[in-house]
Amino acid sequence: MTNHQTITETMSDEELVRLARQGCEPAFSMLVHRCASIVKYQVNCLRNAQEEDEDLAQEGLVGLLTAVRTYNFKAASFRTYASACIRNRILSVLRGNGAARKIPQSEIVSIDNREETSLSMSDCTDDPAQLVLQKEEHFRLQGWLCGLLSPREYEVLMLYLAAYSYEEIARHLEISVKAVDNSLQRVRRKLVNVSYPGC
Repeated sequence: MTNHQTITETMSDEELVRLARQGCEPAFSMLVHRCASIVKYQVNCLRNAQEEDEDLAQEGLVGLLTAVRTYNFKAASFRTYASACIRNRILSVLRGNGAARKIPQSEIVSIDNREETSLSMSDCTDDPAQLVLQKEEHFRLQGWLCGLLSPREYEVLMLYLAAYSYEEIARHLEISVKAVDNSLQRVRRKLVNVSYPGC
């Protein structure tokens, strides 16, 4: 962006999406902050023994990134659309790994209120161009988070989004519950207050 834009808590999700599409990292950070509970909820609903919860959490964030990139401002609210994208992204990964064969088609959430049919899971996993795009989004998101957060903060965030409790995160990383809380507080501050020269 050529002019500086101040990101505030009072901005709507849709305003943040417009800015994020223009390369404004603080706008995307704010969206991650706001939608973290959606990722956590969907991972908790869809978790299974065949996939690492942290991997599903990261896929949920990729679903959020996809939602930002493809959102139609004339359709449903961004929060509704993002929730569908996050859920469908996780389901597509589970299906691709053979872990979601028992999930009925009705579980796939429509991402366009104007359409009666839901998004086909094969559309998400079998198209080579789509697979390449998803991999690029995965690496972009991982690189962005790793650049923004410390290794410990990144680990704690992924476990938190994977619906682990503070106590479970502490045991998994062999740190105190207080250290977990401190890490998440730092993550929240960085997501809300990140500085980016392009915005």
